[in-house]
Amino acid sequence: MKDVWHSVVPKPRPNSRVGARRREHGQSLLEFALILPVLFLLLVGVVFIAQGFNLQMVLYGAAYEGARIWAKNPAGGDNIHCTPPACDPNSGTARNFEQYVAPSVRQYLTTNGFDGSRAFFFAEDRRTAENFLAIIGNNPQSVRVTVLYPIELPIGNFASAYRRVLVSASCTLKRGA
Repeated sequence: MKDVWHSVVPKPRPNSRVGARRREHGQSLLEFALILPVLFLLLVGVVFIAQGFNLQMVLYGAAYEGARIWAKNPAGGDNIHCTPPACDPNSGTARNFEQYVAPSVRQYLTTNGFDGSRAFFFAEDRRTAENFLAIIGNNPQSVRVTVLYPIELPIGNFASAYRRVLVSASCTLKRGA
């Protein structure tokens, strides 16, 4: 009777759970491989947005620095033109803004890791920027500096119309401070 009993009841397998776990290890590896590209894209997006916030803060600082320098009017003279020996007021293009403010803003951007030569003031078009400068520069009570900085978005051909974006910052200060 002993032999019949052993042949009817199966013996328990001590390693049966180990085999099931080995099959689950492959499943977790596959799930990780599927989710890894999504996590990578999220990480790249967070880094790109953080760089955008950094650029915005640097532009605010540059606009403030330019407005501070322009409000003090270091070359004397009227609201727009500078006085000798810093520059020649008879040249027609010698202005306090171009002599003192623009270089300090560009230097601020360069010091903080951006290309200062890419910055625009008031508008991207030179003629429009000069019109803004003439209007704002004649205000005897305040100065306002607006800095524009172009960035290229890495979006490929998906939305090529939005590839180039101008990030701007502005600061207004009381003149003579």
